[in-house]
Amino acid sequence: MMTATQVRILTGLGLSALGLMVILMFPEWAFIAFMSVMTLGLGFEWFRLSCAAPVGRAVALLLMSAVGAVLYLAVSPGQIPWLAGVTTFGWLLLMGGLWLHRKNAGSRRPAWLRTLLGLLILPLFWFSVVEIHRQETGPWLLIFGVMIVAVADSLAYFAGRAFGRYKLAPALSPGKTLEGLVGGLVGVGLLTAIGAVLPLFASVPSWQLALWSMGVALFSVAGDLEESRLKREAGVKDSGHLLPGHGGLLDRLDGQLAAMPVWLLALAQMSFLTFH
Repeated sequence: MMTATQVRILTGLGLSALGLMVILMFPEWAFIAFMSVMTLGLGFEWFRLSCAAPVGRAVALLLMSAVGAVLYLAVSPGQIPWLAGVTTFGWLLLMGGLWLHRKNAGSRRPAWLRTLLGLLILPLFWFSVVEIHRQETGPWLLIFGVMIVAVADSLAYFAGRAFGRYKLAPALSPGKTLEGLVGGLVGVGLLTAIGAVLPLFASVPSWQLALWSMGVALFSVAGDLEESRLKREAGVKDSGHLLPGHGGLLDRLDGQLAAMPVWLLALAQMSFLTFH
């Protein structure tokens, strides 16, 4: 019998292989279709946590899809950095709320507010990933962004288990520690050192890549904590049971929800992307 950690690692490796195949091998239309289906899965889990009535969940999924379609069809290339900036600012506000409630979760937010957050967060995540992927070197840029979050999350998990003593946000996610956060950031620092010597980032100052990578990692923690808060308000441990050792799609991708819009902003600010 495999331990829980072994199951978690095995599932993570399988998902990583699938993700690489989709990002590198799928043409743009197929990638968009895949991301759309995956985001619907994320929405199903999110609205199951925020909406009591099945009809409300169905309506929320339709609205979420409509928001994504409007973003894709109506946002012009010149507006993309601004949209990424506004989204990042929105996550900063959420981070402020999470910080205030890190030791005392406070009252349960109303269902309409939790649903509204999903209607904004999920389409903006989908849009950010699609926009990064469609660039000339977008698949590799997307892989690096995903790796920032994966490295931060994985090293935080193992560092927290080995050295964790001081809780980061005990009222929201008791398992997270300050030592784990530091371990995750150290891992991102090492990843950035590798990225700095790759031809992909040859035109980017190393310090700039490092700062943005650390920022993306910190925002990914906010995504993780926001999902933890959502689950606590719904009274459940996991968002689903689709992924052995991880729970649901939200449990696996919560950090990416906040990180991808910030990574899109980072790439735009570094003049790395050309929006067609």
